[in-house]
Amino acid sequence: MIHVYIPRYRLVDELPDKPHYVYVVEIFDSGKHYKAERRYSAFHCLHRELRKNYSTPVFPPKRVRSCQTKVLERRRQCLEQYLQVMLRFGPCRDQVLAFLGITKTRTSEEQEGTAVGEKALNHQPIYIYKKDPFLEYERKSSLPDIVTEGVLMALYGKSQ
Repeated sequence: MIHVYIPRYRLVDELPDKPHYVYVVEIFDSGKHYKAERRYSAFHCLHRELRKNYSTPVFPPKRVRSCQTKVLERRRQCLEQYLQVMLRFGPCRDQVLAFLGITKTRTSEEQEGTAVGEKALNHQPIYIYKKDPFLEYERKSSLPDIVTEGVLMALYGKSQ
């Protein structure tokens, strides 16, 4: 199961670009830890792509004063919820993981046709008894088996 969190955001102030905020995304998948940093505009682009093919949850809107701490924190929470919902939704999971920079190798079950996110139904072998082993019990000892007789009496209303 994949867990995704956006614990914080940070200001990037590098010369070629104007100052902007990036959201630090942490992903935990099968004991592996990944980290990615994405701008709000990249999340919005992903949302537009996903919306073309899938029903998507509400996306946090763009705000005029997007540099205020309150706005950034609310957006961080909404983006985290958005990613969690979209990763739970199987059909678009690969696209969201690719956006985060994670390439998953497909397991043999997935290559055989099991969709990502769906668990293959496995069950134990079924054993069939032609005779009920408890009702057809052959006593090998001359001593009475009071435990077996008590259980048989409680379950079936009779003893041997």
